[in-house]
Amino acid sequence: MTAPAPLLRVDHLGIDLHRRRQEPRTLVRDASFDLAPGEALGLVGESGSGKSLTSRSVLRLLPRDARTHGTITFDGQDVHALRGDRLTRYLAHDAAMIFQNPRAHINPVRTLGDFLTEPLVCHHALNRTEAQERLVPLLAEIGIPDGPRRLGQYPHQLSGGLLQRMMIASALVTEPRLLLADEPTTALDVTTQQDVMAILDEQRHERHLALLFVTHDLELATAVCDRIAVMYAGTIVEQRPATALHTGRRHPYTAGLLAARPGLGEPGARLPVIPGRPAAAYETPDGCPFAPRCAFAEDRCRAERPPLRPDGDGAVACHRADELAGDLDRTREEV
Repeated sequence: MTAPAPLLRVDHLGIDLHRRRQEPRTLVRDASFDLAPGEALGLVGESGSGKSLTSRSVLRLLPRDARTHGTITFDGQDVHALRGDRLTRYLAHDAAMIFQNPRAHINPVRTLGDFLTEPLVCHHALNRTEAQERLVPLLAEIGIPDGPRRLGQYPHQLSGGLLQRMMIASALVTEPRLLLADEPTTALDVTTQQDVMAILDEQRHERHLALLFVTHDLELATAVCDRIAVMYAGTIVEQRPATALHTGRRHPYTAGLLAARPGLGEPGARLPVIPGRPAAAYETPDGCPFAPRCAFAEDRCRAERPPLRPDGDGAVACHRADELAGDLDRTREEV
């Protein structure tokens, strides 16, 4: 069976920050991935790895002093070349984002009805009454009963979980084909987190949405995504199907993340950690960005940057991937 054509393709994306009186700083370097209709891709890594910047570049939400190179294509069209009505359609209809902190993205002095109906009134030629009639069934679908009353409330009157559901509703109401979720459950307790992720997963399948899920939680990503892309220092170092990541990981960084997960081990046992600290893309040397923290690095790793190359059912950026399979099984002891 032929795989569906990618809806979203990010090809050798780079993001540089150009600020006055400062040298340009590279924040994302040579990031590449595809996302098919109905597929969920988890973008995971430590804080500062470039996950959020990569996702925001898909919607052209970068700061003014950021410069991009490489290409981002949506349904075969270059996103950064879109202008006029086509750009409006892309941002208002085709793609949507759920942000990490809903309280920072919803106007606190306007009602939730104002917030949710605005895209329908501005871009779908509906009046406010028609927009609310469309919204109420959607709110019920994602676990918000008594929709008319909720639409008359203000953000401070809702709990964090309900407010994040409102953010999901605002993203789904325009019926997008691509949904980007930037750590949408970080500020929620575990129980609410599970509810929100269940809603997202259900809506993705029902609407055949392509989902780019940004998170630092590897367990959560493997539970809800079809594939995982692991980022380190602004670049993707490994991609695998979610079901194969635990047993088929081939990059030392991925193995280190998996080994460092809290688990039901021996009581009092020390949790393994990856030595050193996470590095930004502009801090990395010429060779492999992970080499300063890698227990398996050799001279070639420090001198030559490995490309992301096809590897079985995924891809990996490691010079020694073919010879390290057995050693990575002992990463828990190494780190």
